Amino acid sequence: MEPGKLKKNSLNIFETLALSVAIMGPSASISVTVILMAFYAGCSSPLIFLISMVCIGLISVSIIALNKYFPSSGSVYNFAEKTLGRRTGFISGWLIVFTYLMLGVSCSAIAASTLQSILDNLGIQLHWGFIIIILMALVWYLAGRNAKLSTRILLVLEVISMSIILLLSIVIIVKTASTTGLSIAPFKPGNNSFSSIAGAVVFGFLAFSGFEGASSLGEESRNPKKMIPLAVAGSIIISGIFYILVSYAQVLGFGATPGMQALTATDAPLADLALKYLSGSISIIIMLCVSISFFATTLGCVSAGARILYTMGRDGMLHKSLCRTNSRHNTPSVGINILVIVSVLIFAGCITLKAIDIGRYAATVGTLALVLSYLLANVCALVFFNKNKIWKGIKLILPVVSILILGFVFYLNVYPEPEFPLNLFPYVVILWIVVGIILSLRLKKKQGTIT
Repeated sequence: MEPGKLKKNSLNIFETLALSVAIMGPSASISVTVILMAFYAGCSSPLIFLISMVCIGLISVSIIALNKYFPSSGSVYNFAEKTLGRRTGFISGWLIVFTYLMLGVSCSAIAASTLQSILDNLGIQLHWGFIIIILMALVWYLAGRNAKLSTRILLVLEVISMSIILLLSIVIIVKTASTTGLSIAPFKPGNNSFSSIAGAVVFGFLAFSGFEGASSLGEESRNPKKMIPLAVAGSIIISGIFYILVSYAQVLGFGATPGMQALTATDAPLADLALKYLSGSISIIIMLCVSISFFATTLGCVSAGARILYTMGRDGMLHKSLCRTNSRHNTPSVGINILVIVSVLIFAGCITLKAIDIGRYAATVGTLALVLSYLLANVCALVFFNKNKIWKGIKLILPVVSILILGFVFYLNVYPEPEFPLNLFPYVVILWIVVGIILSLRLKKKQGTIT
C-alpha cells in the first residue's frame, strides 16, 4: 500500500500554534487546576503556575531543539526513532499515542459533565452518554477535515473562551483593588512546605500537558524548522501568562486566605465568580466556554495522535493501513477513526460511572504517560546533541535537569500511594509499555525492521 500524503506547507504560525494551545486547553485547565492546587498550597496557585512554567520551559528546550533537526508528523516518536533506534522509537510513539488517547477521553468526559450541569440548570435531564456521542461525532468530523480548517476552529474556540475568562479576571482584579486592595500573598510560599508546593506543581504540569502538540504538524506547517519551535515556545508563554493572571484573580475573588476553604468547596470556581462579580447569564456562558475548551482539547488530542499513528504506519512500525489519508482533505483518516472508536468503547465500558470521575481517572493515566514521554524526549536530546557535539558544557545540563524534574514529578504521582483506584493507574501505564515492547519484538521477528 502506497502511503498517503499530508498536505505540506499549508499551515501558518497561528494555525500551528493553535494545536499546542488547544491540547493544553488553558480555559479548561484553569477551571480545575486552581482547586486542586488549593488543597496542597492554599492561595499560592499563581506562584505554583510560575514555578511550573519555568520547569516546563526547561523541559521544552530539548523538544524545541529536536524539532529543528527532525520536523515530522511523528513528534516525540520521530525524535526517539532517529536518535535512540527504531525499537525505542516504537515505544515512544506507542506511549505518546496512549497519552493523547487518555487526555482526549478525559477532556471529552469533563466537557460532557459540564454540559450536563448546564442542561440541569435549564431543567433538561440528559445522561452524559448521549452528550458524549454528540461530542465524539463532532470530533470525528472536524478532525477529518482539512488541517487548516480544524486548526482555525481550535484557535477561534480557545481565543473566545480565554477572552471571556480574561475579562472576568480583569473585573475581579479591578473591583478587588478598589475595595480591599490587591495582595501579593499568592506569589509567596507562605507557610507551605516544600512537599506541599511540589505536590501542587504536579497539577501545574497537568495544565501545560500537550505543549508539544504542534510537533505533530512538522510535515504540514510552513518552514517547520522555524514554525514548530516558535509554536511550542509561544504556547507555553501565552498559556503561562494566562494561568498566572487568571489564578491570581480566582484567589482574590474567593479571598486570599491560607486555607482557601471557599475555593476548595466549589466544583465550578469561574462560574461562581462570574455569578458573584457579573451575572447569572455570564456564569452560564463561562461554563459553556469551559466545555468548549475541553472539547477543543479532545479535538487537538485526536488530531495529534492520529498523525503519530500515520507516521508509525508509514515507517512500518504499525500496520500500513494507518498511513492511508483522506483523498480530499489529506488527513490521517484511519488513525482518527481508531482513536474515536477506542474512546467511545472506553466510555461504553465506564457508562455506570460519573463523567467527571472518568475524566479524573483518564487524566491521571494520561499525565503519567506524558511525563514518561517528555522524559524520553530529553534522553533523546542528551544523546543526540552530545554524540554530535552540538551542545557542550552547560547546555548538556539542561536535559539532565529536565530528566530529574520529570522523574520527581512521576515519583510524586505514585508516592505516597494514592487511594483506590488511583493506585492502579501506574500499573496501567506499565502494562501499556509492556504490550508495546512485546509488539516491537514481534515486529523484529516478523519483519526484521526494529533494531
